[in-house]
Amino acid sequence: MAAIDHIVVAAPDLEAGTAAVEALVGMRAAPGGPHPGVGTRNTLMSLGDDVYLEIIAPDPEQPAPANPRPFGIDSLSGPKLVTFAVHASDGETIDDVVAAMRVCGEDPGEIISMSRVKPDGEELHWSLTLSPAGLAEGAGLAPFVIEWGDTTHPATVTPTGCTLVSLAGTHPDPDHIRALHAAIGIDVDVNAGDSVSLEATLDTPNGRVTLR
Repeated sequence: MAAIDHIVVAAPDLEAGTAAVEALVGMRAAPGGPHPGVGTRNTLMSLGDDVYLEIIAPDPEQPAPANPRPFGIDSLSGPKLVTFAVHASDGETIDDVVAAMRVCGEDPGEIISMSRVKPDGEELHWSLTLSPAGLAEGAGLAPFVIEWGDTTHPATVTPTGCTLVSLAGTHPDPDHIRALHAAIGIDVDVNAGDSVSLEATLDTPNGRVTLR
């Protein structure tokens, strides 16, 4: 039903977050653009044909947003892998994936429309879900859902050289998360833990590394 679309590193400062990822993987993410009204901007790096890494942080050129920035950005002291997104596959839609998640007792939130302008002036449009929990804390192992429509997928137009090998994490209720992932058809290694954690294994110019 779904496939991993991208993983998200949130940071209090975009340059510092991008530099930290560069030091780990051996290549630099490219500028993405601002998210108007959200108070953030990003850099991006391909991790395969249809999956990528997003580094997102406050945008100092925007006024403070009316609502907290997503993924707990406002409370972070350094870069952190906070969550991941999935997109519909095999003829499914974003509504189908959202419905399947709700059946499992996980509400990803309402579907909203977003846009940003790339450095070359191209305007991108997409739809995604953001729950109140995702806005406040980052969704962790419960992904948000995204749909790109006619927009070119970022994985195809961002720097290449790294590959996502796997995702893994811990959760106080691993059975719930495993059932959720099974319902939408994604493969993440989830184990029991006192808190929610997420890590990504990547093949990179620096060899195989773990991003947390």
